[in-house]
Amino acid sequence: MGEYEIVELTLTDLVRCSSFWWYPNARLEEFLKSGSRKVFAYKTGEEYVGGCALIIGQNQNGHFSDFFVREDLRGKGIGSRILEFAINRFKEKNIKTIRLHVLKDNQSAIRLYTKYGFTYLEDITPEKIAMIKNIL
Repeated sequence: MGEYEIVELTLTDLVRCSSFWWYPNARLEEFLKSGSRKVFAYKTGEEYVGGCALIIGQNQNGHFSDFFVREDLRGKGIGSRILEFAINRFKEKNIKTIRLHVLKDNQSAIRLYTKYGFTYLEDITPEKIAMIKNIL
């Protein structure tokens, strides 16, 4: 994928992320306005092609969410780079445990998370599971 950077987003950046975040920007806008999550995007040149949101919690817990890569660019290592970025960001913040939720039928994401050391924690709903990774 060549040169890239992962940047923290502001409210004005969200409109540039519609190619991979398919749901309304209101959810991400609320994260940014409230400060409840930090939102990041994978950027190649001037194009935003993937992203995630991170909760840096108290008690040394973190949560990884809203992880997407533009569909036509999946399988090119972008998801791995975003996940590595997130894990490193959590380490920098002295987070010891990362949690995430994923749909049970999203086997490609589950394989990626497993590759990076996440393990099954529990069922959240009939369609969704929680995974966990201890990092420190």
